[in-house]
Amino acid sequence: MATPPKKSAPRRGLRRTLGIGGLFSIGYADIGAGIYLALGLVTLHAGYATPLAIGVAAIAYVLTGLTYAELSSTYPTAGGSATFAQAAFGDTISFLAGWMLCLDYVVTAAIFAIPAIAYLSFFAPDLKQPYMLGTGAIILLLGLLALNVIGIKESVNFTLALSLLDIASEVALIVLGLVLVIIPGGLLFTWPSKFNLGLAPTWGAFVQGITLAMVSYLGIEALAQAAEETHIAGRTIPRATMLTLATVVILYLLISTVAVNVIDPGILSTKWKDDPLSGVASSLPGAGALIAGWIALLGSSISIIGANAGIIGSSRTLYALSKYRLLPGKFGAIHRKFRTPYIAILSFGLGSILLVALSSFNFLGGSVDPLVLLGSLYNVGALIAYVQAHASLIVTRNIDKPRFRPFKVPLSLRFKKGSNVIELPVLPLLGLVATGAIWVAVIATHDLGRNLGAAWVVMGISIYVYFRRKNHLPLLGRAKTEDQ
Repeated sequence: MATPPKKSAPRRGLRRTLGIGGLFSIGYADIGAGIYLALGLVTLHAGYATPLAIGVAAIAYVLTGLTYAELSSTYPTAGGSATFAQAAFGDTISFLAGWMLCLDYVVTAAIFAIPAIAYLSFFAPDLKQPYMLGTGAIILLLGLLALNVIGIKESVNFTLALSLLDIASEVALIVLGLVLVIIPGGLLFTWPSKFNLGLAPTWGAFVQGITLAMVSYLGIEALAQAAEETHIAGRTIPRATMLTLATVVILYLLISTVAVNVIDPGILSTKWKDDPLSGVASSLPGAGALIAGWIALLGSSISIIGANAGIIGSSRTLYALSKYRLLPGKFGAIHRKFRTPYIAILSFGLGSILLVALSSFNFLGGSVDPLVLLGSLYNVGALIAYVQAHASLIVTRNIDKPRFRPFKVPLSLRFKKGSNVIELPVLPLLGLVATGAIWVAVIATHDLGRNLGAAWVVMGISIYVYFRRKNHLPLLGRAKTEDQ
């Protein structure tokens, strides 16, 4: 009697269900939602120079996007910057990158949950009261946690339709601004008399505007986090990344230009700070009332999927850190039915809820603006990860040369050292300098972000040292992963 064939073991890890549309929606959900939040923050400091501040930040964003397109297609597993650091530098730097990304994603979910409710205040003004705003944001986050435990495909399908609708609506707002205000005012954009870079705004305020403009762009990591759940990652990730880069930069530059022509930045950054695009739409002559209501609904919707992208990112980062034995293995546990990292989703999702409660209910002090505080924390975490990603690309190009790279950032210098050839990718080097400079500016200009960010680093290092020593793992070397 023949022996029946053994059943093959079920596939370990995450399910690959995402195509270019789903991946684009994850990237755009996080990045595209930024303008609904950051426009008010940037105008608070940069004033009429807001388009310039957003343009400077866009340079760093494009360079970083190119780096991520190469690395995430070369190392197509969950973890993003933490995975890249593991390949280039080993466990300790990988943990630091991942831990700072966790701060980024926890803040992402919290920072977008707030405007998701604030935009609805166009219809119900009481929602802008701190208690109502905070309560609504917490209820929203609880719903998103449940959605993500069920599955990423269901979550992504939800975001894709809203992303496409949002792009169409932003284009409509830009066209109306051009037709109703800018073109009748003289065909080309002209700086108002109040604009004098260096004085109005001052150079210090302009730099602060650039650091806050990065809130709009710090979402490219979300694409890399979904690499392990992407079909044909080597081809799909670069295409989705390039599509996201082009879409977001063009929309941000045009919307910010329309905004400072339609409404005074001083009014935009105070009266409309929590829902700036509603303010822009309301100020359009003739068409304001109708489109403002639509933008309010859309601003709430796109902020919801921005918060959702934060939950996706934090859970996949924790999953990767546990896989590399940098955190307890429970964070990498996969739900038997839904095949999602449910413990990771719930753990840091609750952290986002705590942040909303602390900032919205004034537990941190009434003088602290919740969005400015959360924006500072966001930049501190993500920029460190981005600096490290650029460094990882430079290093892996030289220590992992046989690795197939489906997409490769162009322009490299090569130097011969003995029998070896050292490759220096130019654009990632420029990206490292640009993101590093903006990180230094964040540390220099945002006291709360600097202090709380330092506390987060100390807490993370303490957890890492305790876990590694408890499990008899080297602090500086590489521990074997579950796949090795």
